[in-house]
Amino acid sequence: MQPTINENSSAVEIKMVYENEIFNDKDFHVVIYNKTESATGLHQHDYYEYTIVLTGRYYQRINGRKVLLERGDFVFLPIGSNHESFYEFGATRILNVGIKKSFFERYFLPLLPSYFVSSQSYPLKHEFMAYIESVIASLNFRDSEFNEFIEIVTFNVVNRLRHYREINVLDDTPQWLKNTIEEMHEIAMFNENALENMVNITGKSQEYLTRTTKRYYGKTPTQIINDIRINFAKKQLEITNFSITDIAFESGYSSPSLFVRKFKEATSLTPSEYRKNLQAIS
Repeated sequence: MQPTINENSSAVEIKMVYENEIFNDKDFHVVIYNKTESATGLHQHDYYEYTIVLTGRYYQRINGRKVLLERGDFVFLPIGSNHESFYEFGATRILNVGIKKSFFERYFLPLLPSYFVSSQSYPLKHEFMAYIESVIASLNFRDSEFNEFIEIVTFNVVNRLRHYREINVLDDTPQWLKNTIEEMHEIAMFNENALENMVNITGKSQEYLTRTTKRYYGKTPTQIINDIRINFAKKQLEITNFSITDIAFESGYSSPSLFVRKFKEATSLTPSEYRKNLQAIS
């Protein structure tokens, strides 16, 4: 008999996924893919799992709470958590890692904090995200090396959970700033005159906006806009056959050469190299 929960006064079935069905005697079950819809619906499993957003953004509903995840965010799901994904913003590229219960509890459980919220997104450090992306873009190593990579990522995920409450006691980011960055993800906002658009959305001066973004995000408005553009460009490289030139202009860059330079600064790869590596592992 499958478990059910009461949602909106009606019973909703929760599918159960078992590790012995998907792990094939391995300690990890790893998938890297572009997602546009949930394949399993509402479910839970008898193993540990985390998901990292590589590009794009999407929602997960975890234990009844809707959580927004963007590039560099992850959720960690202990055994018993029920969850479902929603791809309202289009294709999202994710790294999904399942960890066998016995393996996780032997090597990682002692590092897990005694209390954390599973229905919440947690940010990875930008430097570690760059490392993850560089490894995934190459993916030309043996299975043993891949397991070592996943162990490193898992340790970092658990470590972020362990220290999250110490460094994020209170999120006091102004709501107007959160709303501004949310609106800047619209292509009409970040394509042309992006900085002017961002200032206009806030109704504040550019100087005040810069001081505020640097205080709460450690970045200037221009750096935030560039992050949004690069994230958009990655998705286009992953899911379309558009030319590099077309993607450059659609992402808001004034020239293909500027786009290539900014893309390589962010990823250590040119757009062509990024797409080629994706095609090699697909």
